[in-house]
Amino acid sequence: MNPRQIELLHQAYSPTRKEVEHAYEVIAAAEEAESRGLGVVSLNGKMIDGPIIDHARKVVALSASGIRD
Repeated sequence: MNPRQIELLHQAYSPTRKEVEHAYEVIAAAEEAESRGLGVVSLNGKMIDGPIIDHARKVVALSASGIRD
């Protein structure tokens, strides 16, 4: 890989603003459900489970290196 390609790859694999916003919503819903002692999380009529919450956390972590529009 050429060093000049790194920025392009970061842009291509960075989450979009919409994806980051959704990830924060998922995490907030999961944390609220956990604080209430609920094992099931629903967000906008959809069930949210462990793998989706984990993915949301990864999206937020990726957003630290940039967000694409």
